[in-house]
Amino acid sequence: MKNKLSRTLAVGAAVLGALAFTASPASAGTVGASNAGVSGSGDFHYASKTYADNIYLEVLDRAADGHHVRIRVQSLTPNREVTSYSWRSVTTGAGTVGTWLTSLKDTRGIWALRVQACVFEGDTALGCDESAWDGNIYY
Repeated sequence: MKNKLSRTLAVGAAVLGALAFTASPASAGTVGASNAGVSGSGDFHYASKTYADNIYLEVLDRAADGHHVRIRVQSLTPNREVTSYSWRSVTTGAGTVGTWLTSLKDTRGIWALRVQACVFEGDTALGCDESAWDGNIYY
């Protein structure tokens, strides 16, 4: 009877441990970048070494200067190669906030992510700032 009870308790503890592990987020990190006319942030969730899902981006146009602002994600591979992804823009004036939810996959690996936030005139960047790199816990 004692062996059966011990075995049952051990199996129950293992199941509870597995459920606790699968219910927790894989990895999440938040970074920010700002400049005289723009503030941007990114909240990252890493699902694996090669996939980031639920990437939340936010950018604020901070200046009534007639320029628009943009934000994008940049990834860093384990070999330290930088990849820049599509720009997200806010063109409706000072005080306007833009938000996006996206994901990305890189078969070479995602060692880290950051955001780049810039003020633009047309397609010319007038000033940019990059956040610190947020490391992927799978590495």
